[in-house]
Amino acid sequence: MLNKALSFATDRVREQFGVPVTLRRFLAGQAQGLQVPLEPAPDALWLGSVPRWHEWGQAGAGRGEAFKAGEVTGWRAGRHFGYHATREVLPDLAAFGSCTRTPRWRCDIQDVAGLQASKSELLKFDSLDALAQRGARSMASEVTRSKLSALLAHRDLRFLRQPKASEHFVRYLWDGRLFLANGGGTLRFAAARWIAGRIGLPVPLSADLHSGSIEPLAVSGLRRHYELFAISTRDPALAAGLHEGLRRLRAPYFSKPLPAPYADAQVLLLPRGDKRALVAAAELRAAGLPDLGKHLSALVLRQHMNLVRQGEGTQAMAA
Repeated sequence: MLNKALSFATDRVREQFGVPVTLRRFLAGQAQGLQVPLEPAPDALWLGSVPRWHEWGQAGAGRGEAFKAGEVTGWRAGRHFGYHATREVLPDLAAFGSCTRTPRWRCDIQDVAGLQASKSELLKFDSLDALAQRGARSMASEVTRSKLSALLAHRDLRFLRQPKASEHFVRYLWDGRLFLANGGGTLRFAAARWIAGRIGLPVPLSADLHSGSIEPLAVSGLRRHYELFAISTRDPALAAGLHEGLRRLRAPYFSKPLPAPYADAQVLLLPRGDKRALVAAAELRAAGLPDLGKHLSALVLRQHMNLVRQGEGTQAMAA
């Protein structure tokens, strides 16, 4: 009993001097339960599977609270070894992303890589061609112009002729693929696209294009001021254990949920200007937790490369 009491007292003294005893011990046994896979499923056909990073810093509500644009919650050390909850608005987070609309944007049916509707079907296949060949086999079995015309004329594909406001194209520039936010007709669309590709017949499409983008300066600003790590909050006990390790170290930090479709996951922002926060960041990195800052920089680079490729092409342009 005396040894335990002495060990406890020693740990507290070491933590007062900035040694992350509790945090290191916690991560040694529980880091795996905090892991978050940041990359979406490759070649997912469902629009909803692509993280909506352009919406991340927007104002909104969660868990019964309203949040301003760029607002985060967190904890910081106070006087007499206290540790207090706090809220702050981060300008770089508030300006993190945006979405622009291009009216009457034109492309060919082959340019579309994924769809919004029919989630249960789309998650089973890795391409629209695969969906047509296996999920819509009966519709795509006759590779003729007459069959293509019949499919395109079907009422389920009326959005190809007169799209509603809710039916439009979507491209998240860090992802690069073109999605169609459709109201149905998934299998017929896939079959029509397959047949048109086989017979080499263009099928022009026109609708508004919504383009989501990440602001590179916002990412560099966040990384300049904070270390960022993605943390799972699926297990409340693990989230509480991580907080306790940071509290005992008296390391300041902020947090914010990750955007849809991430579930039970948040970013931990550790201020680079605080020595104890940097000690905590070193422990999180050593434990193998995902560096969200590096991931966001990689997305910005992909976004740039996608913009370069789109600038070189002539396939799709505003009307």
